[in-house]
Parts: sequence; C-alpha cells; structure tokens
Amino acid sequence: MSTLLDYLNPVRALRMAQMGTLGLLAIYGEAAPLGLSPSASPSPDLLLCIVCYWSARRPDATPLLAVFLLGVARDLVTDMPVGAGALALVIVSEGIKTWRHHLARAGFFAEWLAAALAAFVATALPWLLVLITLAQPPYLTDVGNQILHTIAAYPIVMLLMRWVLRVSWKKAKAV
Repeated sequence: MSTLLDYLNPVRALRMAQMGTLGLLAIYGEAAPLGLSPSASPSPDLLLCIVCYWSARRPDATPLLAVFLLGVARDLVTDMPVGAGALALVIVSEGIKTWRHHLARAGFFAEWLAAALAAFVATALPWLLVLITLAQPPYLTDVGNQILHTIAAYPIVMLLMRWVLRVSWKKAKAV
C-alpha cells in the first residue's frame, strides 16, 4: 500500500514522470496520421507496450491512477470509446504487476507471451464493449492486424527501454 511519502520519493517521482512522458509520446505517435490510405497498416499500440514493460519492471512507477489517466487521454485523442481503452489498460497493467516475479524468472519469451496476451485483452475488451452497445465495432481483420503489430513492436520497445533508457528489473529489497 502506497503512502504519501512513497509518492514524495524523488526517485519514484522521476520514474513516474519518465513513464508518463513516454506514455504521452506513444499516444502522440499513435494519433499521428502516418498512413491515411485504406491499405495502410495499423499502428502498434505503443502505449500498451510501454505500460506492460514498466508494470513488469517498475510497478511503483505505474500507479493505477497514472495508467488510467494515460488510457483516458488516449481514448480521447484516438476517438475510442472513452473509458473502454483505459479500463483495458488498467486490467493489463495490474495483471502484469501480479505476474511480474514469474516473468522476471521465466525470461524474454514468457514476457513476450504475456505482452501478446495483454495486446489481445487490451484490444478485444474495447471491441466487445462497442459491440455490446450495438455500435459498429472495427473489422476483426483490422483488430487482428493491430494485435500482430503490437506483438511485433514489443521486443523493439523492450530493447529501447532496456538499452537506451536503462530501465531493467527492479532489485528486490533485502529484508
């Protein structure tokens, strides 16, 4: 359970700001009109990749409120149903935090598989919510392509975070 003193810790505040800045850059990159033709590839969900990576490695820098606010910001910027993407992002983040110790021991492929599952959940949940409201959801081929692009982007995000920004597994505190 976090206390006010935990949030006032300058190292934690810096990590939270770093994750938030990367999240906002990912939202901006996702919203940028990179390919406007009908045959353009969907952009990967970079915000999801960043949140998954940081939730596994620095869960103290990804508090639920920050992840939710990033999700709402993305929903507003990308014309998704407001709250649906944020809910999916929070579920994925908290799930990754729960399994982070197992992922740290299991290695790269287990983490990549967890990110693939997260991409599926984070894309399928908003799609189902739109379907339930009787609105026209995106085509399943587009949804599938976005999931595949997100899965393919995760190792690249991992490499950038690990080797450029030096964000690695948090060391356990000695008891």
